[in-house]
Amino acid sequence: MVDIGHFSLVTAWGLSVYGVAAGSLGAMRSNRALVKSAISSVHLCTLFSLASIVALAFAFVGHDYRYMYVWQHSNNTMPDHYLVSAIWGGMDGSMLLWAVIMSLYGSSVFLRPSMVRRELQNWLAPILSAGTGFFLIIVTFLTNPFRLVPGGTVPPDGNGLNPLLQNPSMMIHPPMLYAGFTGFLVPCAFCLAALLSGQLSDSWIRATRRWTLIAWGFLTMGIILGGNWAYIELGWGGFWAWDPVENASFLPWLTGTAYLHSVMVQEQKGMLKVWNVVLAVTTYMLTVFGTFLTRSGVVQSVHAFAETDVGWVFLLYIGIVSAITILLIGYRWQELRPERQLESYFSREAAFLFNNLALLGICFSTFWGVLFPIFSEAVSGEKSVVGPPFFNQVNIPLFLALLFLMGVGPLIAWRRSNKKALVKTFSRPLIAGSIITVVFLWLDPTKISAAIAFGLSVFVLATIEAEMRRAVKARRQMLEKESIPGALYQVVRRRPRRYGGFMVHLGVAVMAVSITASMAYQTERDISLSQGQSVEVGRYNLTLEELGQEKYDNYTALTAKVRIGSAEDNSLLGYMHPERRAYVSNQEVTTEVDLRVTPREDLYLALAGLDVSAQSGSHGDVDLAATPALMKVFINPLQVWLWFGGVLVMIGTGMVLIQGAFSSELAATRQASVVRGESGARA
Repeated sequence: MVDIGHFSLVTAWGLSVYGVAAGSLGAMRSNRALVKSAISSVHLCTLFSLASIVALAFAFVGHDYRYMYVWQHSNNTMPDHYLVSAIWGGMDGSMLLWAVIMSLYGSSVFLRPSMVRRELQNWLAPILSAGTGFFLIIVTFLTNPFRLVPGGTVPPDGNGLNPLLQNPSMMIHPPMLYAGFTGFLVPCAFCLAALLSGQLSDSWIRATRRWTLIAWGFLTMGIILGGNWAYIELGWGGFWAWDPVENASFLPWLTGTAYLHSVMVQEQKGMLKVWNVVLAVTTYMLTVFGTFLTRSGVVQSVHAFAETDVGWVFLLYIGIVSAITILLIGYRWQELRPERQLESYFSREAAFLFNNLALLGICFSTFWGVLFPIFSEAVSGEKSVVGPPFFNQVNIPLFLALLFLMGVGPLIAWRRSNKKALVKTFSRPLIAGSIITVVFLWLDPTKISAAIAFGLSVFVLATIEAEMRRAVKARRQMLEKESIPGALYQVVRRRPRRYGGFMVHLGVAVMAVSITASMAYQTERDISLSQGQSVEVGRYNLTLEELGQEKYDNYTALTAKVRIGSAEDNSLLGYMHPERRAYVSNQEVTTEVDLRVTPREDLYLALAGLDVSAQSGSHGDVDLAATPALMKVFINPLQVWLWFGGVLVMIGTGMVLIQGAFSSELAATRQASVVRGESGARA
């Protein structure tokens, strides 16, 4: 299969090169035949890329250790489902997956050519081919997963996948994240095609909305799944630590969110044209920058791959694309001038502008926090550590401002709002939010930011409720016999984009409540228990009933059985079974936490080890009955609502995409009708 895989990979790269050459020549000469051949090469590149990754999957499932990558990331005792996820468990396979998903996006753009203006089509094929081709160059020549084991001797067993990656979340988290990263190539390609062709009307903006939403949705899902993986796998009781690689995925999410909001201003008012060009390209460049961070070794992270020598290639690519964009913006500067000026700060376009500034402020501070250790090491020779305190101190005020704008932006009028309308719209939500803030400040005056966050979250929820109530009331005034649920369904069905946006904001507000509660009011305890001993933590009474050791094919597990009782009367609430695993093949130790999840809070239990020094990763002949177990206990309030809020965000994104698909179909039909009309008139 390696011959098929390597041949397919090289062929895909060759097709991408042809797509760039033929597409560019066809666009410059307006040669439709060359453009069509370039589009065909995009589709063929996708087919050969898929063949390459399928061949790699067969090599993993078949335990074909002739190939270095398969030997490094799998072994005979791994479950079959982790053999598939091992494809992206290392540098080589993850780069191949990246190129495959990017090629799928490129091919999907041309599945319905009638939905893309011909002038944009001419330049899209070479630009998309160039984006895919760049990553195929890396995979083919620098990180080829089909390299053979040196010496020709086939090892009997493999090294095995990193135990931290043997988790169900890691089977879908990386593909979701990569689908988000690579998807931002499409709006960037449309943007560059518009600059090259001079077609700078709003058509390229409308064409990218759906693709941007798809990429943003996948990236959001990937970030949430990554947080869930960190929460259940790393054993430190949290889901976000401002880790450099976490930040690398967060940066394009911030600029992508800003882009989704600012394009509405351009569509409605003809403003922020240069801003949107910069955001479209910057978002894609930040995805490449994140790839550079995780694969260059310049940052230390549990999420990062081993240090490689390919980092300079990503920086070169970023530099070339950025330089081309700057030159094109300068060349098209007059055509990018805004059609209108901001008339009032009390308007929706002003709210979206402030929203963008807050998002970009968070992006800049996070970007600086990621790069500062690198700069400090280059200047002083010592790497300074920028930890959560810095990010929280700088970003929390900006997040609070975002929450406020999230409640204001969708309900304030375009162009200008009068004070009477503002008071009528926002008085009740502001009162509700203020009451919640005062209550939490009264309960704990030291947690000012948490109280404000709760108040602003309630403000957002109240604005959404007020808008839904107003819409339902207006519909029932026209149709008196319609029930409230029926009216609500019809309101949402008729305008899914608007109310899908509200659903996204609802999910974000729910997530904000959960994040605030779990971070500000978390209970953390380190305990040591012998069998039969009990300890009280918060509302719970924890008793270690049994400590044991179990052996499996690829690891040995130290297991604990902990009785969970109520602190009031010690009534039984259930049992928890945390583990600590020592893997045989690579001598790594992992913590397998156990959770008791309720709507009110998560009880989070991690087995840290034994109260003796373990010297080899195994537990030897220690008398488990007489040895205390070391455990970390966390009580995380409202934690489950973080994941529920993420589900609401994805539902809202899907609702917006539904109307986006219908709008695109309608626009394509209208454009085709116009073309037929012009042809008939000429005839």
